[in-house]
Amino acid sequence: MSSVINYEKKNKIAYITINRPEVYNALNNETKHELFLAIKDYSHDDSLRCAVVTGAGKEAFCAGQDFNESHDIAPDKAKEWIDSFQPFYDEIRGLEKPIICVVNGVCAGSGFQLPLLCDIRLATPNARFGMTEIDAGFPTITGSSLLWTNLGKSLTVDLSLTGRLMGAEEALQHGLISKIVSWEKLDEEVAAYCEMLCSKPPTAIRTMKKWFNMLEEPQYRASFYYAAEAHFRGYASGEPKIWQERFMAKHKAKRDAKNGA
Repeated sequence: MSSVINYEKKNKIAYITINRPEVYNALNNETKHELFLAIKDYSHDDSLRCAVVTGAGKEAFCAGQDFNESHDIAPDKAKEWIDSFQPFYDEIRGLEKPIICVVNGVCAGSGFQLPLLCDIRLATPNARFGMTEIDAGFPTITGSSLLWTNLGKSLTVDLSLTGRLMGAEEALQHGLISKIVSWEKLDEEVAAYCEMLCSKPPTAIRTMKKWFNMLEEPQYRASFYYAAEAHFRGYASGEPKIWQERFMAKHKAKRDAKNGA
């Protein structure tokens, strides 16, 4: 496993950590591929009964797409880029064993989609959730499909069109997360959930997870088909490049001010 993902196995549990804290654990192609490999290994290792995925540090779970890879994509390459997400999304979604997501900070864009694919979501008090693609010039298609399943139409439309960040308390209120856990008790709470899930009959878990996926299958598959078309139109308009450059300049100015540059 490369340095962008930390992958550990301990006491029947797989621990997967996105390890790019210097860029708020943003997803690039290497990270997506390594996530896919880690999830696949967990899936096929019969000694493992539960997985935990989180982000390195205390500022971000995952800030979403790394703009260094996405702001110059040609329209005719949009489908190829969208397709790069599908293997590890499918691998997470197709797991026959439980996976817990610990959201430990900013959770945005495609980084928000990862928890939506997991079974149980825990969050630290500083967690913030947002479908922020709109502020980078993108439509959110697969993300809004996953969010719709979890939150319904009204809040999905709100978050997708505004790009606003939803705090942990609001996420708990709407049932998006199971619990807000203090940093001091985080390891203890995660261990308790893992122990509880490991104690359940694996055949029953496997059967229910397959059933849950069957309920959502048509919408999930359709979202990838339409996302490719939508991103082609988006890149053809030139908006993603303009908005991503604006976004990066804004955040660079914030970092420089924070660092006294």
